Amino acid sequence: KKMVVTSEALEEWLLTQPQINSLFQEFIDMLRRRKIRGSDRCSRETLQLMKKMLGSCRWQHTQQMMDHISAVGVALMEARPMELAIGNIVRRVLFIIREEFATKLSEESVGDGKVSYSMQPSLGGVLSNSSASPDYSLPVKNLISNIMTQLSDLIEELDSTYDEISAQAEDHIPDGAKILTFGKSRSVELFFRAASKKQRNFQVIVCESAPYYGGQEMARCLCAAGIETTLIQDAAVFAIMPLVDKVFLPTHAVMANGGLIAPSGGHMVALSAREHSVPVVCITSLFKLCPLYPHDLEEFNELTSPSVVLDYESDQTLLEKADVLNPEYDYIPPDLLDLYLTNTGGHQPSYVYRLLAECYHTDDRSLI
Repeated sequence: KKMVVTSEALEEWLLTQPQINSLFQEFIDMLRRRKIRGSDRCSRETLQLMKKMLGSCRWQHTQQMMDHISAVGVALMEARPMELAIGNIVRRVLFIIREEFATKLSEESVGDGKVSYSMQPSLGGVLSNSSASPDYSLPVKNLISNIMTQLSDLIEELDSTYDEISAQAEDHIPDGAKILTFGKSRSVELFFRAASKKQRNFQVIVCESAPYYGGQEMARCLCAAGIETTLIQDAAVFAIMPLVDKVFLPTHAVMANGGLIAPSGGHMVALSAREHSVPVVCITSLFKLCPLYPHDLEEFNELTSPSVVLDYESDQTLLEKADVLNPEYDYIPPDLLDLYLTNTGGHQPSYVYRLLAECYHTDDRSLI
């Protein structure tokens, strides 16, 4: 049975593991100070910590292992709530543990007439009772070694994700196309660079993404790669959209309903594209797939300093009478998106539910 490890119990356990405690406290501190930012780096650091925990600590049984992995994951997410990739990696690790445990248990149960377990829910499994949850307190041989192998494969998946996405560029960018994108994104930039290397002749229109102007840096990088690039103001998106053949958006997280958490201003671009019947493609990786539903949008956003929007020294009278909000993210509903381009191929927003079942266990949707 799952037991919730409280923060006090987690602190006491970490004191018995000096090496893990040092890595954990350092990671927590860097998250709070925002020295580690971005889904990619947060995912890698989280995975390395999980692998270190599983490989160096002694566990009485699998349930204890999963409880402490969950507790550490909750602490990391509380340190930086909007880095949703941290929780995604923790859930992925828990899924690997459950999968390897079920596989080992099924192998030992062959010929004994015991129930075999499967991580993929199905109607047949419900009728045959094979979808029942196993007892994770049972002893299983060679479990840790198999889990470590799977974690190494997951690290390789993270390392190759951008190459696998970029390999699909030739299929999604036709010759002579006019592409619009928003802000700065490493995955989108590499995607365009891959298409350019395939001798595709296309033009990229980049929105400057005020107030941080990541689009200006994106335009410079694309120009340096020899790609014909045009930088426009965000306000010009609707006017220029009739000339665009396809929109490529970056992502911060993909929600369970197929919606998208994108940089602030992405919703405006998606609305303009829908008005002019321009397809919207989101370039993302599976580690950004989040099994949470955006019921309360304020929980999936954060406000940053308004000084970049309105200078404090500009008009003191206005500042006394106005509340200036500077949200960092936008939520884009699934009906405004046409395709998610991932490292496993293209998927429609309506298919996200199946990807969730392949990556996470239903019991791990909420780690608390």
